Amino acid sequence: MPEKIPEIKICGLTRLEEADYVADAGADYAGFVMYYPKSKRNVYPHMAIPIKERLKKLNPRIKTVAVTVSPTLEQLEAVERMGFDFIQIHGELRKEVLQRATIPILRAYNIEDKVETEHLMQEPKIFGVVFDGKIPGNGETFDWSLLSGFQRNHKRLMLAGGLNVENVNRAIREVVPDIVDVSSSVEKDCEQFCGKDEEKIKAFVTAVRRTK
Repeated sequence: MPEKIPEIKICGLTRLEEADYVADAGADYAGFVMYYPKSKRNVYPHMAIPIKERLKKLNPRIKTVAVTVSPTLEQLEAVERMGFDFIQIHGELRKEVLQRATIPILRAYNIEDKVETEHLMQEPKIFGVVFDGKIPGNGETFDWSLLSGFQRNHKRLMLAGGLNVENVNRAIREVVPDIVDVSSSVEKDCEQFCGKDEEKIKAFVTAVRRTK
């Protein structure tokens, strides 16, 4: 049994009402995909800001995360101006972005058949590392045993990729993450993308909190 229940991040918010779902369920983090139009969950600043502001009004404790892919310095600065608590970086972490960041960074890695990280575990601006599947956001898991023996160096470990109410308890027992990250499995069942499902979010949070 894990020593403590992990925190919970609901990722890929796109609609104002989803702020209510996340706050009511008692999640700890809310993620917004930014500057990545290839994603169906991509939101622009004029969309993200009202959702983020409503979240903070409903529960100031919830931390907001701008989820990016190889962000430019200009995008980093925009994220900081919008008041996000964290920036999550997939793809390339540019040297100037690391140097200039004034908010904590969640460094994300997409796992295929081995775990490879940069030499950033001593970097104080790196708050934590995110381990996701080969293609982020597609709802597929990866081999969690690849993380056995990973040295966290006091960084937070966030587990993402295909988590759902059926497998999250096992994931917590096997990986013992500090944070679990969910997106696709808490979305509505629609032919076209139509956002998060309130009851699925509640069910996922309940499943995490009941881990034995």
